[in-house]
Amino acid sequence: MEFWQDYWPIIVALLVILAVLALLQQLRVAPPKPYERRGRLITKAELRFLRALEICVQERWRIFAMVRMADLLQVSGDVKARQSWQNKINCKHIDFVLCDPEDLNVVMAIELDDASHNRADRQERDKFVNEAFLSAGLPLLRVPLQNAFDLKALREMIEQAVS
Repeated sequence: MEFWQDYWPIIVALLVILAVLALLQQLRVAPPKPYERRGRLITKAELRFLRALEICVQERWRIFAMVRMADLLQVSGDVKARQSWQNKINCKHIDFVLCDPEDLNVVMAIELDDASHNRADRQERDKFVNEAFLSAGLPLLRVPLQNAFDLKALREMIEQAVS
């Protein structure tokens, strides 16, 4: 009992200091996150294609741009090295996806191929993407980049890919 009577002011002062430090820790402002705005979701060429695509499909399908492959495909449940296969699709994007407007069921995917698709690394990626979509039974249409798109030809390519 004598201990408390002799040292109570020090103990109270320590408790007050600890409470003040805890409060200051709570009030300390967290540093800003290291993110910045990227700007456009799609390139000018992709935007030009999107406008042509909108004319072709009109109200028949909904169009989504820059969709992750992992949102379109999934790894079968009975596969060895499942995470490795998942990693291969996690960071890849598909340029455009057509969906049923009623339930947003994916109808097909579309890749707009510009000159970068002539590079060896892109051709390897394209081969993987083609095989993945074929394996999943989801149509994938590759459209070469053009200055102006032939709407009739584009509409026919889409119809053929869907059927």
